[in-house]
Amino acid sequence: MWWTTGFIVGGAIVLVVALLLIVILLVAKNIRRLAAEALSVAGEIEAATTSIWGIEGANDLVRDTARAAKSIEVRVKGIAAVLEGAL
Repeated sequence: MWWTTGFIVGGAIVLVVALLLIVILLVAKNIRRLAAEALSVAGEIEAATTSIWGIEGANDLVRDTARAAKSIEVRVKGIAAVLEGAL
C-alpha cells in the first residue's frame, strides 16, 4: 500500500516538475521573441536619433555666429562713434 502512495506522490512530483519546465521553456521563448523585436527596433531608434548627436555641432556654430555678430556690433558702434565725432 505504501508503495502505491509513493508512486502517486512521485508521479505528482514528476508532473509538477514537467509543468514547471514547460512554463520555463515558454517564458524563455517569449523572452527570445521580445529580444529579437527589441534588436530590430534598436536599429530604427539609432537611425532616428543620429541627428540629435549633431546638435552639439550646431550649438557650436550658433555660438560662433553669436560671437561674430557681437564683434561686428562692437566695431559698428566704434565706427559710428568716430563718424559722430567727425561731424
